[in-house]
Amino acid sequence: MAVEEMVTMNLVGALEDEDKLLKQIILMGNVHLQTNLSDVYENYFALHVLEEKLNGLSNNKDEKAILEKDKDDYYTLSQKLKYIAQALDINSSIVSSYINENFDYNQCKSKIDEIHNHIQPLYEEILQKQEKIKHYKGYKENIKYIPYSDINFNKLKELHFFNYKIGLLSHENKMKIIKNIENITAVIKDIGTRNGLEVFFIIYPKEYELETERILKSLNFEEIFMPEELQGNLGEIKEQIEKVLHQENIELAILFQKLDMARRKYYVIIQQLLSEFNVLEKIESIKEKIIRNNNAFILSGWLPKNQKDKLSKQLSKVSKNFIISFKEVHEIGEDITPPTKLKNPKWFKPFENLVKMYGIPSYNELDPTMFLSISYLIMFGAMFGDIGQGLVFLIFGAILEKRKIGLFFAQLLNRLGVSSIFFGIIYGSVFGNEELIPWGIKSIFGEKSLISKIIINPMENMNLILILSIVLGVIFILISFVYGIANSLRTHDIQEGLFGRNGIAGLIFYIGLLLLIVDIAFGIFIIPKKLVIALMIVAIIIMVLKEPLANIIEKKSPLYEGEVSAYYVESGFNIIETILSLASNTISFIRVGAFSLNHVGLFLAFKTMAQMANGGIKGFLILILGNIVVICLEGLIVFIQGLRLQYYELFGKYFKGEGIEFNPIRL
Repeated sequence: MAVEEMVTMNLVGALEDEDKLLKQIILMGNVHLQTNLSDVYENYFALHVLEEKLNGLSNNKDEKAILEKDKDDYYTLSQKLKYIAQALDINSSIVSSYINENFDYNQCKSKIDEIHNHIQPLYEEILQKQEKIKHYKGYKENIKYIPYSDINFNKLKELHFFNYKIGLLSHENKMKIIKNIENITAVIKDIGTRNGLEVFFIIYPKEYELETERILKSLNFEEIFMPEELQGNLGEIKEQIEKVLHQENIELAILFQKLDMARRKYYVIIQQLLSEFNVLEKIESIKEKIIRNNNAFILSGWLPKNQKDKLSKQLSKVSKNFIISFKEVHEIGEDITPPTKLKNPKWFKPFENLVKMYGIPSYNELDPTMFLSISYLIMFGAMFGDIGQGLVFLIFGAILEKRKIGLFFAQLLNRLGVSSIFFGIIYGSVFGNEELIPWGIKSIFGEKSLISKIIINPMENMNLILILSIVLGVIFILISFVYGIANSLRTHDIQEGLFGRNGIAGLIFYIGLLLLIVDIAFGIFIIPKKLVIALMIVAIIIMVLKEPLANIIEKKSPLYEGEVSAYYVESGFNIIETILSLASNTISFIRVGAFSLNHVGLFLAFKTMAQMANGGIKGFLILILGNIVVICLEGLIVFIQGLRLQYYELFGKYFKGEGIEFNPIRL
């Protein structure tokens, strides 16, 4: 609808109040930081004035920068807080209601240390218990595949001349070891299986230990280790493991109860601290982009014009040691580009992302969102008109929106679903059935009623559908000409706005071309043919002479930037390109009608297959499959084709998309 009006802001504040002032700016979330400060100063903020303000701003005469916290200390404290949040399973997201304007860093530091000292030993003990339980469960899992319960591992360890290993081999490596068994100085026994792997017991002379380990390593042998603290035979070890696991689980449950009590006790204050420290992290990131000296800092940025009084009021609440000034866009140099913040009604908001995929509108450029939204919805609905399938889009979009999944895509689906339903009513189509709606309307209102005549079956009215799609394209192209002319005049580009191919001269030529086609094709004389041809010739001459004409009006010299002959050769080719592009742009919209026919035809194929299956369950399933294919495949194709028409046939006439997106510093 429009681009929000911006003002530039310059803030000079005392370094001692830097955190407070920056915090308010972050909480407002409406200031776009200007990082290229040299441009700002050069154009409208004289350096000598800044120096005077800096020197007289703060009463603090300390030569060092005033900092409430040491960076290393802040990092340590931040890590402690993250550790606490992890231990207590508290989400580190920002809760704006917990952010306090009078945040006391030193007081929070002592509170974090207190909580950390309470939580750390408890949480570390839990981690140790969990690790021990994990290992013992692993031991239990390992030994359950050993079939001999009377094996005494302690006695095996006491052997003087032999050593042993128990472990896992894949079937492939098992075959390798069997083939080369005569080359291995060891007794190898297959004793079971585990998760598709073979469990082996291997005993070998100690003097061949290095050689045996090398061979096993080459075979990716996964050794099963037995803990030193477990004594006795295999059956006794299993009992010991069960006892240890039982005891450790009891102790772990008690520790978790204590941790849960601590969580309930500290939950609110931890959320407050996390929110405050997230703000502090944001403040630290901003400080890297602003200028400061010994006693003050300078911040420059952009904000919506209607927010400047609110910003001044909010900053005044936390500090008196600052100076803030605002300037309108027309008061600053033309070399400085304001950021663009789009302002559209809620219904059109999702389409802003389609605009941004192409580019960001410049500050002085008309926002194309409204035109794109309406034209895209018309094109999509015309190509994908079906009440039932549109309802699927609408419901699916509503579900995604409710669950906060892909919000932009969900809201876009809602709008596309409504458009599809609207055109589905016109086409009389419900899940590909084009007989139900017309039959119902004729039964209720009669065949000769006006509402019955509104229904247009695409397959029965092919020529009408294709002609209407061309007419639709002509209307959109004419509107895009108006947008292009308005954009050129807003930026004082007389050459393109008045005399260019997308300006008034190009519009006159296009209208003349349309009138000639209507005359030739339908014999309709709206304006005398000779007058139309004369206007077209004048428009061509103006487009050829656009550069010298614009320079004469603007009193610039020389009239031509380059060689005159080269200019006219290029202009001649541009005229040919203009004629071809206008024709191709217009004809391209025939795809709207073609895809509406394709949409019907594709489902007709599934309908025919369902009839060949003699109806019944098979036929019903084929129809369901057909709708799924049409919704997914055809829906995607139509979505892309609509974007193609927007980007290539329309945007090229009026939209450059060379702006800077408004990106405020916020939580």
